[in-house]
Amino acid sequence: MDPGRRVSTGEPRVRRTARILVLDEGGSVLLMKTHWGQRTLPARWLTPGGGIDPGEDERAAAVRELFEETGLTLTDAAALGDPVAFRRIALPPAEEYQVREATYFLLRTPRFELSDADWTDSEKDDIVGVRWFALDELEAPGEDFDPEGVRSVLTEALRAGRSQEGLR
Repeated sequence: MDPGRRVSTGEPRVRRTARILVLDEGGSVLLMKTHWGQRTLPARWLTPGGGIDPGEDERAAAVRELFEETGLTLTDAAALGDPVAFRRIALPPAEEYQVREATYFLLRTPRFELSDADWTDSEKDDIVGVRWFALDELEAPGEDFDPEGVRSVLTEALRAGRSQEGLR
């Protein structure tokens, strides 16, 4: 059984995830446009990150996902610091899981060119766009953002005033 999934009578199937708010020196945030699993809804923009593997904690999963999805390597997992936000959201009915729990970390780094060299076949199919968004662009109409509310998560994280180092 998938350890990210808790199945019991009356309990929803839960996918635990670690997500990273990657901010460049100008305050723009890196987002990825991905399909929903069942592709029943339009693709939406979300932060890099993904499922927590067996034996991983949230920070280790965030470091791994950051590398796999962007090519960026952290020299020290502690560089992410403490989580800056947590969200538990209901997912659309057609999705494999009913609930997603997302733990967010904040990373400030100079803007970099993303590498897709370590994307899985599934990610190559699922990710349909990557771009840096200025904060005011997150308010623009016409784009679908992840249901956790990237805007509110980012606002919450910035209020926490965290900054990290430790990039290679």
